[in-house]
Amino acid sequence: MSRSDSTSPPEPADFAALASEIAARCAEAVEHDTLDGVPDDALGQALAGMVRVFAAKAQAGPTPRPFGRNSGMAPTDVMVACSAMLDATGLNVFELGAWQAMSRVGRLA
Repeated sequence: MSRSDSTSPPEPADFAALASEIAARCAEAVEHDTLDGVPDDALGQALAGMVRVFAAKAQAGPTPRPFGRNSGMAPTDVMVACSAMLDATGLNVFELGAWQAMSRVGRLA
């Protein structure tokens, strides 16, 4: 049975293994300057799925840490990605600030 045919939820170990694989492939693409081999649509699809799950978990309970296990995120990388996500959804930094002032959802404890 393929993953798409499955009606049971995936096991946490499946997510962990997939996350490790994606993180390793992303690191290799950056380190070896093979970014052209990463299709924009696939990258966007993976990012959108992860953002949806992150938001759902944050709304359901304590906000998970956004970066785990030796992710080593540079502030510039975070700013570039956040700016692109805000632009793609038609939001600006002022609206993000207003959201943060009104809500505790997504804030780390």
